[in-house]
Amino acid sequence: MAKRRILKKSISYIADDLFTEVLVCKMMVPGLESEKTDPLLSRIVEMQEEFIRRAHYPDGKDNKKLVREYYKKLVADLETEAHAIVDAIEELRKEKTT
Repeated sequence: MAKRRILKKSISYIADDLFTEVLVCKMMVPGLESEKTDPLLSRIVEMQEEFIRRAHYPDGKDNKKLVREYYKKLVADLETEAHAIVDAIEELRKEKTT
């Protein structure tokens, strides 16, 4: 990422989209209990806070190579966590459609 500001906005957009998707599932899928959606909503909020906090403080500020590697790992971790949450949302949908 070229700028931390852009990275933090991207993290927020991803978290907002995931949060909205869970809320839509909660409201539109009949019979879906809050016990299954509320932990997922909390997980999304925690993910957003963690990744924005990590974007603030890179390791090795003086070494550009270390900083670049740090942000590459941050983005890879974000993608992994976002995909895991999307899979959990899909499981919620499948659970109630079958």
